[in-house]
Amino acid sequence: MTITSEKHHAKFLLAILVGAILLTFAGRGSAQEKIRLSYSALSPSTAFLWIPKEKGFFKKHGLEVEILLIESGSLTSQALASGEIGIADNAGAPAIISNASGSGETIIMGLVNSLAYNIVATKQVKDFADLKNRRIGVSRIGSSSHAAVAIGLDHFKLDAKRDNITYVQSGTMTTRIAGLRAGSIDATVVDPGFVPFLASEGFKDLGYLGKFGIPYQHESLDSSKAYLAKHRGTALNAVKGIIEGIAFIAQERNAAEVKRVLRKYLKFEEQAKIDDAYTSLRGYALDIRKPYPTDEGVDSLIKFLAKFDPKVASVTVKDVVDSSLVAELDKSGFIDAVYKEAAQGK
Repeated sequence: MTITSEKHHAKFLLAILVGAILLTFAGRGSAQEKIRLSYSALSPSTAFLWIPKEKGFFKKHGLEVEILLIESGSLTSQALASGEIGIADNAGAPAIISNASGSGETIIMGLVNSLAYNIVATKQVKDFADLKNRRIGVSRIGSSSHAAVAIGLDHFKLDAKRDNITYVQSGTMTTRIAGLRAGSIDATVVDPGFVPFLASEGFKDLGYLGKFGIPYQHESLDSSKAYLAKHRGTALNAVKGIIEGIAFIAQERNAAEVKRVLRKYLKFEEQAKIDDAYTSLRGYALDIRKPYPTDEGVDSLIKFLAKFDPKVASVTVKDVVDSSLVAELDKSGFIDAVYKEAAQGK
């Protein structure tokens, strides 16, 4: 073989080697399935998505995840129905309303299975009974925040019509808090993580509704029947990643890392706010070791929402809830194994 032919031969072998390397990396890239996830409110509990993203739990299960903020439960439902996103962290109410309209939106996982709101009011309001003749801010009529207030008031034997309580459509939690500060509303519901700094400003915390045992599906992981039919495996892997994230949050040894993620996404500057958000989040995590949706909570929401939307009256829990992904991971031993590894610091 001549020197020239040897050079050509070496170039040929090098080309094959480079091609093989490129194919290998291309194969690795294609192994990561792409999925869009979204969340509808900026609150500590949304870390159930942020932590799996930050800690690589989604990637571990073969997913390349894009996480979007769609700051509206109803718009989130529309994005699910259109296929723009595959899975969403959403409130229970918009999921039910959307399902009633034929979207096929389905609750596949319970993230916060209690009425996880505090009612915060101006200092002129003494207690729950003193909410009579007051203005209460909700995002909009028929929303999750409206349902939470109404179901909470019912628990305390209050009725908006009889007791002259006015619901004011005030938008997101941030704008509702602004309404409190401006005096345009007398009370509203907020995530528990926001209570300490509101109290420091002189507002009155009337109490955490979750402690009263009121059935309520506050926050859930949703998909659509159409998406699950085509991408059940992808959805299952997303649920795996989120369960690993919940287990990570539940371990107190991970507090510093969880707080770092909360600071990054919530953009809180004060350490006290981060600490309060973490306490709230970890409490949720400890409550949902096996994150089945709550049938009783969904049924409670259906009954409430049917008062405003006749279509909802025909919806049943079975129409909305699909616990099969969580059940599969539970029966296979996956969930128990994740918590065992988390406890061991693996």
